[in-house]
Amino acid sequence: MKKMIPLGLFLAPFFLWSFPQIVRAEVKAGDTVTKDTIAQAEPLLTPGTRWMVERGMPMHVIETKSVKWPKAYLSATEKYSSQVKLAADGKELFNYVAGLPFPVIDANDPLAAYRVVWNMFMPPIDNIGLEYRAEYISSSGSIARTLDGPWQAMKWLGRVYLDPQPVAPHNPTVHYSTLFGPFSAPNDWKGRSFIEFRYLPRDTQDDGYAYSPEVRRVSRFSFANRSDALGGSDFDVDTFYGLNGKISNWSFRILADKEILAVMHSGKYADASAWCAPRDGRSGLLAALPCVSWEKRKVWVVEGLPTGYPRSYAYSKRIIYVDQETFRLVFEELHDQQGELWKVFLPCFFYSSKPYAGYPTKTLEGAKYQYEDEWFFVPNTTLINLRDSSATTVSAPAGNKKPADWQSEWYFNENVTSNTPEAYSPNYLLKSGR
Repeated sequence: MKKMIPLGLFLAPFFLWSFPQIVRAEVKAGDTVTKDTIAQAEPLLTPGTRWMVERGMPMHVIETKSVKWPKAYLSATEKYSSQVKLAADGKELFNYVAGLPFPVIDANDPLAAYRVVWNMFMPPIDNIGLEYRAEYISSSGSIARTLDGPWQAMKWLGRVYLDPQPVAPHNPTVHYSTLFGPFSAPNDWKGRSFIEFRYLPRDTQDDGYAYSPEVRRVSRFSFANRSDALGGSDFDVDTFYGLNGKISNWSFRILADKEILAVMHSGKYADASAWCAPRDGRSGLLAALPCVSWEKRKVWVVEGLPTGYPRSYAYSKRIIYVDQETFRLVFEELHDQQGELWKVFLPCFFYSSKPYAGYPTKTLEGAKYQYEDEWFFVPNTTLINLRDSSATTVSAPAGNKKPADWQSEWYFNENVTSNTPEAYSPNYLLKSGR
């Protein structure tokens, strides 16, 4: 079996030759970057993280910790990655079976940015699920609206943990599907559920199904404009998980290879102190800024331009920061049609095999939770609207609820009946909504 060369070691000579020497920031583990000491961290900040620090968010710096690929995913990468090909424009994937499609990225490759994004869309999961609370935070720091419910997703191809492997059959081929709900709050959303399908063929656009408890009916829908804000929040469909747009609708290019401060081992799980201030209406936007651990991470900086949408698409571009080791999106900046920075998205990753000693508080039938590998728990996420000084935060699970009140927690690649191909269907929506 071919031995994989760590990406950073493989590319080190290339970058020393092809990029200007990077000025190293005078920031080390144990430091705390604040608005008073921001100058020392300048090379490690993005425009969005600098904006957050200037408004009072401290960055507690820890040692950079390496993240190992899960064993089964690594094995599939070694076995299949050499056969994966891209279309001439990078917008379609061929010969993919499982694992990371492109373990080595050559910045001189005109399709390098597409390889980075395809890697991001092929994470080491067959299925995943969690319970979350989304809170819409006003400029005063008060909670304007709360949304509670479960979320789950399933990858239909590239499966290495659960049967069927490596593909769950569907026509047309499904890349992945997600299920939101049934929601328990707010009252006007109670009982609602939504399924979205992302299809692999480039010209097959996403669609989905929605269950309405008022009429006890499932209806099919498609998104007329994927950049419209949803439910009074700052999120739109394409900004779920940072980037949820179909690759064929975007044009990507690499802007830089650099080191930034990012959240990969946040140190906070189901902890209300993950937020810098209470949501009492007196703390302002600090209530939506995370107080967690940051570390230096090497990232690809990728610009995405919307090319397959109507002229009414809200954003002129997205700048995404993709970790070079895990290929997770660790930060995003969204620009309005005038090119001004409008929103920033920050997932607070907590890579771990067990986020706390008693995990999980409640078990799902069929789940084992015996993780030898580390998985990308994301206990906290924030999407900040810089223009309005408002935000939408996500806590998973909610840190302001007692563990006894949680219905479920994060799980990865578990054989649960609620997250199988059969669960992503109109009949399942009807059944779960009753």
